[in-house]
Formats: sequence, structure tokens, C-alpha cells
Amino acid sequence: MTEKVLLFVFGKKLSILPIVFLILLVTPLNSLYSQTLQPNPDSIPFAPAVNYKAGDGSCAVFSADLDKDNDLDLAVTNQFSHTVSIFKNKGDGTFYLDSNYTAGNTPVSVFCADLNGDSDLDMAVANFYGDSVSIFINNGDGTFRNKVDYPAGHNPNSIFCADLDKDSDYDLAVANVHLPSRNVSIFKNNGDGIFELDTNYIAGDGPHTVFCADLNGDLSLDLAVANHYSKNLSIFINEGDGKFRLDSTYSAGDHPSGVFCADLDGDSDLDIALTNLVSNTVSIFKNTGDGTFYLDSNYSTATNPHAVFCGDLDGDFDLDLAISTYSGYVSILRNNGDGTFQPKVDYQAGDWHGSLFCADFDGDEDLDIAVANNNSDNVSILLNLSNYARPDSFSLISPTDNDSIKTSVTLTWQTSIDPDPNDTVRYDLFLSRSIVFNPDSTVVYDSLLDTTLTFTDSLKLWHWKVKVYDTWGAERWSDSTWSFYVYLCGDCNGDGLITVADVVYAINYLFKGGPVLKPLMSGDVNCDGKVTVADVVYTINYLFKGGPKPCQNCP
Repeated sequence: MTEKVLLFVFGKKLSILPIVFLILLVTPLNSLYSQTLQPNPDSIPFAPAVNYKAGDGSCAVFSADLDKDNDLDLAVTNQFSHTVSIFKNKGDGTFYLDSNYTAGNTPVSVFCADLNGDSDLDMAVANFYGDSVSIFINNGDGTFRNKVDYPAGHNPNSIFCADLDKDSDYDLAVANVHLPSRNVSIFKNNGDGIFELDTNYIAGDGPHTVFCADLNGDLSLDLAVANHYSKNLSIFINEGDGKFRLDSTYSAGDHPSGVFCADLDGDSDLDIALTNLVSNTVSIFKNTGDGTFYLDSNYSTATNPHAVFCGDLDGDFDLDLAISTYSGYVSILRNNGDGTFQPKVDYQAGDWHGSLFCADFDGDEDLDIAVANNNSDNVSILLNLSNYARPDSFSLISPTDNDSIKTSVTLTWQTSIDPDPNDTVRYDLFLSRSIVFNPDSTVVYDSLLDTTLTFTDSLKLWHWKVKVYDTWGAERWSDSTWSFYVYLCGDCNGDGLITVADVVYAINYLFKGGPVLKPLMSGDVNCDGKVTVADVVYTINYLFKGGPKPCQNCP
């Protein structure tokens, strides 16, 4: 189960992150949310934010099963009250404040992992003005011992736990953002949750956030660092023993702040999403397969994007982007399946977001969002309703797949039943010349209430599929994509016209072994169910002697 969930969230095997996610499948909420949400059918249906009061200046959140009850809890750092708040999950995606723990001066980043090897998830916290890292050991029930502090560099801003030296315990990577440090500190674990500073690595100017992942496919965990002031991305390659070399630096937008590594384009290597605080963009760096990168695209976000998280938010098996912003909106960018993204859709949460985390809080097998809010001193939970009242699957009916039909056709499909009887479902019908449904080749009939549409258009091959969506925006596609061929009776060569060329085409087919008609029954102009010389005579009479038109009811 653990490996499945990590693959679902990060698009990579278990070795990427030392996070243990345990999911309990519980009954989804069935009546809590009754209002209409996000009417845009291209958006993901999230419930309005539910806010939980934390400490003063809540700025970072991490989700993990801290008390081993098979649901996901929250650890939230509060930079001005110098505490970490633990919120326990009731099992349905609602939370209660369990405890507050004193951290160092200005805790700004938190990461949960089994640091001492006892199968409980502990906490590592970076203290910005304390110039330190605090380690909280779990007692086994989601309560924690008093912190143990380790000196770090100047203004540690980001912390990440990972097995960097492949000795089966979790080490620490810490980004120290300001002078005189401006480096990444590596703390090695002795195996029992006690740490020693191993090495400091000089990054760019203002290393703001660090992420550990296998970027070059050698099964060692490398480092990606967002450098706030030098406006670039640093890649450190692991030599295999937890020692690193600065491999490359890539220019980014204005003031990079958040970084996340994930397989965004489905090619089995890890790409990078990087938020640019002042540019109001997220940069996508594609991996060439060996740990070198190129800037693929920049996408607009809400104002002042801070942190980014990659996860399959819409259940289509590719990784989308969730971005927290100082403007109070979470921007969601849906993946098109190839590592390109649709325009943002914004969801409102608390005031002045810090970090965010995506996980299945309510046990309904879709990813929800938790975001820490610095100005409003709380953590917001946005429950994903994609699996809450999603319309049922449905099939296409007619014309059947690969059918050949006359110029006017009625497309029909099954009714999709929504679990909520008060919901209205609508359908979008997609017709395309190409099986990949490119925008340039696709016609969309949207917001249909009926399950039928009469289609009259140009000849040749068409592909079609249907999407259903409800009032919440929860959607489902037809379980198949079919095709049909539109033809004109008498148009034997498929050029859309009935001319003497069709007579010649039919004669060549009937008497000289020429190519088959396009389709065959387009030559049955007298509609007797077969193509013979009588059809050739029928067409000649129509073209040259004013005879009747080819039968419009041909098979």
C-alpha cells in the first residue's frame, strides 16, 4: 500500500521520499457540502476551505500518519509563536488540535520521517532565526519528546529527510538562505536519530528550498535547490555515498521559492517544477534522462507563488501542480498527460500561504490539500470531491465503432447517473479528425443535457467521445472512443462529389480489379443492398439524363 501511494503522489518508486503514507478507506462525506462549487467543468471540485486555528504565523505543513491509526495527521510550524502544532485526523478529513511543541526560534519548515528506526514518524524542523534544526522523536502514539537542537547555517529555510548515503537511515538536507552561509548543509544520521553535520555545499545566492530525489537514475538521491536571489536552480549530483558535486545551474524566473521533483511527462525520469515568487510563474524543467535539464515552459499562477506540490489531483494518472501563493489562492494546473499544463484555476484558502501538502485526508482515494496560512494563523483543508459524487461510467451507443454512415448521423450514448439525485449532469461531445483529439482538429458540442446529437458535417473519418460532468464539476469520460466514416451515396472515390470520376471508379472496381469503393456501399446508389452494373447505369442516368438522385437511404 505504501509504495502505491508514493507512486500516486510523486510518480516515482518508494526510494524517492522517506515518507510513509497509510490510507484508510472510509466512507466519504455524503452531506457536508451541498452548495455549488467551481462551475467551470475544467476545474477540479474542491470543497470550500475549512480552517483550523494554529499558532502565530503558521507557515509550513506536512502530512503523515503520526499516531499509527491509518489516517493522515498534520504537523504545522508557527514561526512567531515558535511552536509546532500537531493536528490529529478524526478519520474523515476533519482535524482537531492535539498538541503544541516548542521548537527553536522561528520554525519555518517541517518534514516527517522515521529518524530513529523504530517505525514511528518523527519530525525535523528548520528554525530560521535560531540557525538550528530541531529533532522531535515520536513516542509511538503521535506525541513527541522535547526537541534536540543541532546548529545549522545562517537562516535555515527548508529541510528534507532522505537516505542520502544509502545506509538505510534518513539524513537531513538543509537550505540556509542568507549570508554568511548561503549553502546546503548535509547532516548524517548515526542510525538512531542522532545527527552530525557532514558537509556544507555552496549553492546559488539565497538557497531557499531543497528537494532530494534521484535525478540521474543511478539510485542515489540528488539535490535540487531553488536559489532565491541568483534566480536560478542548482543541481547537486550524489556521488553514491552522500557526497555531492554541483553539476549544473539553470536560469529561472524572478526569485525562485519552491521546488518539487516528479515525473511530469511520464517518461520515467524526474522533472522539476519551480515557483518564481516575483514573476508569478511556475517553471517546468524537463529531464533529458541523465539528470540534465532544459526549461520547457513557464505557466502563470496567482500572485506571488510560494510553494509547489505535484500530485494526481484529478485521478487521470498524471501529476498535476498545486501552488500556494501569498495572494491567498491555491493555483491548480492540470497536466495534459505530457508534462504540459492547462491554465491555472484558483481556489481560495487562508491569508498569505506558506507551504502546502497534498494527501488523501478523508480516505476517498483522491488527493486533498492542506495549506498553512501565515497571516491568518491557521491551516486550510480543501477536500477533493472528485470521488464524492462522480457521475457513473457510461458507454457510446451509435453509430457503432468503425461504422460507415450517410451524411447526417445521430450520435447517441448512455445516460450517466450521478450518485447525488439533486445534481444536474451535462455532456460535452468531442468530434475529431485525429484520434489524439488535437485542438486544431476537434469540434466540441458542450453543455448538452440530452444523450443524443444529430451531426451533419463534412465527409471522411471522424473519431468521437463524450465527457459527463455534474454541478460540482466532477467528471467522467465515456468508456470508449469510437470512429465512424461519413460518406455520400454515389461518391465512390470519396472526394465529396458525385461526378463522372465516380462512374469510372465504380467501373474499374467492378470490371478491372480496381480499388475498393470508399466505402464499398457508397456505390449502392439504387439501394438494393449490393454494388452492381445497375448502380453504374443509375449514376449515368442521374449525371447525363436527368434521372433520379442517388438514394439517400443507402445502408
